[in-house]
Amino acid sequence: MTGPRPAAGGGGGPALTVRTATAADTEPLAELLAQASVVDPVVAWLIRDHALRYLTMHQFFTAELAFAVRHGIVDVVGHCDGVAIWYPHPADRLLGAEHQHRRLRSCGDRHGPYAHYTFAAGRLEPTGRHHHLAFLAAAPWLRRQGIGSALLAAHHARLDRIGMPAVAEASSQRQRTFYERHGYRVVRVAHLPAGGPPLWAMRRSGDPVDQPPLAAALRVG
Repeated sequence: MTGPRPAAGGGGGPALTVRTATAADTEPLAELLAQASVVDPVVAWLIRDHALRYLTMHQFFTAELAFAVRHGIVDVVGHCDGVAIWYPHPADRLLGAEHQHRRLRSCGDRHGPYAHYTFAAGRLEPTGRHHHLAFLAAAPWLRRQGIGSALLAAHHARLDRIGMPAVAEASSQRQRTFYERHGYRVVRVAHLPAGGPPLWAMRRSGDPVDQPPLAAALRVG
């Protein structure tokens, strides 16, 4: 589905229109995601310097979006006011390997910590068919306007029609609470090395859960 799709706004507000991103959206969405990511605990752990963090993540998301528009599902609210990037799994393995190499290159000299992160996230990856919410963000000046909820609702409606589960990783307690409000539950948690933040693997409905229902603590590194 490529046309606009109405989704309910937060707090009973007006419906927000969700549409499919195009290549022309790459630059404004990379800007949005880079701005949103600078306060993320995992990104702060990866890149300590705030200025370098923004520049690195802008480069990262430019490459990510170029790939996702072609091979994933990129939903957008308004004029790039919010974005969700989804990937169906299982994916093509060669394409997935190429994607990871592109991500590592975009991280520049931060590829070492990013490799730790991908190892931790890989330990959390569920088996079986599912859609993975890789990134979700709203413009910082439009937070609490229901944009994230509208993006989730639009894709969840697709998934519920075919009984497909969704998975996501929360990198903060705020994210975890937000996903829980939308029907996700924690199935595992991993801890990044050197005092890094936890990553909560979460799953929503669909096929029978293929992970233990209680969080199994993993220490990476």
